[in-house]
Amino acid sequence: MMVRRTRGAASLLLVAALLAACDINPSPEPTATYAWPTQPPTIPASPTVAPVMPQGDGQSGLSIGASNPTQAALAAEGQPSQEPSTPTLAPTEAVLPMTISAPDGTALQAHFYVASIQPAPAALLVHQAGGSQQDWAPLIEPLRAAGYAVLTFDLRGHGGSGGEADWAQMPGDTQAALRLLSALAGVDSSRIVLIGASVGANLALNACADLVGCGAAVLLSPGLDYHGIATAPAIPRLGARALLIVTGQPDANNPADSVMLDGLAAASDHQLVIVPAAAHGARLFAAEPGLAAQIVAWLTARVPPPALAITPAPASS
Repeated sequence: MMVRRTRGAASLLLVAALLAACDINPSPEPTATYAWPTQPPTIPASPTVAPVMPQGDGQSGLSIGASNPTQAALAAEGQPSQEPSTPTLAPTEAVLPMTISAPDGTALQAHFYVASIQPAPAALLVHQAGGSQQDWAPLIEPLRAAGYAVLTFDLRGHGGSGGEADWAQMPGDTQAALRLLSALAGVDSSRIVLIGASVGANLALNACADLVGCGAAVLLSPGLDYHGIATAPAIPRLGARALLIVTGQPDANNPADSVMLDGLAAASDHQLVIVPAAAHGARLFAAEPGLAAQIVAWLTARVPPPALAITPAPASS
């Protein structure tokens, strides 16, 4: 009996040793990170993965917004459509209402926020489905205080803009807004940044990838495919330009879509931030009160305004 007990104990010890040697741990889920660098980090290129494009925007029941054809401001019958002239700011004007003429003549309502030191880098803000340029209120003043000029606008069928919410037309609307912003006095057209939320993030990424003067893109809750506007094909066109992706957890198709987009980024300066809030797009500002300041700090390290560009860095202690 003693021998049998000894052999049984030895067998148990052998099984335990084999299990310990295996020590197989699954890869951890993405966790929230708040490590916002003040200087561009050196990050090895992410591995290339083949994304699977889902259909829809993952936002069930989302209201796109009522169309308002009376505000389309199309040319009268028998008259040619005319491009509005570039407005000239008076020295005392800090905010100027504007109208952007879309490629099909639809009038898009916009506001331009002047930078105090010029020429200045400028940010174009693209809102999400069902929203308007008012969604960017938490970010506009922090950007201006840092030295950026800012242009916000209502996508067609949203806010004060005319037309239907035709998503196939909205890439052209975004390009029209960029052309206006680049032509405004006091804007350094070689240093433009694009910031978007949800489908606006998809629009912003594609616009930045196709604009030579775009220095960085900030995407809040982007998707692989929202309303037929895909993001994965734009990543290679973005090249080495800086990319920041911010998303909540959990949020329908996110953070999975954001993780995949970050993995596709070939730029050495790309960062994914996952916050522990079930909020989407511009609603992240309310869920994370410090988010606006963190975005501005990230931008100023990469596309610095004039005042920051000539200020020497403090000596390290």
